[in-house]
Amino acid sequence: MASLLGHLPALAAGEFKPWKGGATPPLALKDVEGHAVDAASFRGRVVVINYWATWCEPCRDEMPSLERLRAKMQGRPFELVMVNYGESAVTVNRFLSKLKIGLPVLLDPEMRTARAWGVGGLPMTFIMDGAGRIRYSTFGEQDWSEGEAFRLVDELLSESRRGKR
Repeated sequence: MASLLGHLPALAAGEFKPWKGGATPPLALKDVEGHAVDAASFRGRVVVINYWATWCEPCRDEMPSLERLRAKMQGRPFELVMVNYGESAVTVNRFLSKLKIGLPVLLDPEMRTARAWGVGGLPMTFIMDGAGRIRYSTFGEQDWSEGEAFRLVDELLSESRRGKR
């Protein structure tokens, strides 16, 4: 499967699609340090969940903009979670140390969570609202620090502040 995903054409900037996949699937995985993380604990915050792999060039290219988004959202009810697709903690940690990436990374070595979330290519990203519902998904590299990607996250944060659910 990984070799198939590596040959899918990457989109320069995929469109954001409203989520029509039903209820938000569970996301409970271990991070690169072995700590359990459950996305259910992020309730009340807007969450960007990005599926990626070390061998995926568009995934690597997208990471700096994800870091910029995280910095822009500092102090707001926001979380960013990177979910590695099918690789070991050793491979991921080696990659992260070389790139000096400071993003929180969860491991999905058997890709069970990715299948439940309908990940069909990389990078694939989901945006959850403060109520824990997936609202949008996108396939392909995005600039998360501006444009439509940033606007959607910002709108969901505003919506949460107004108390919409």
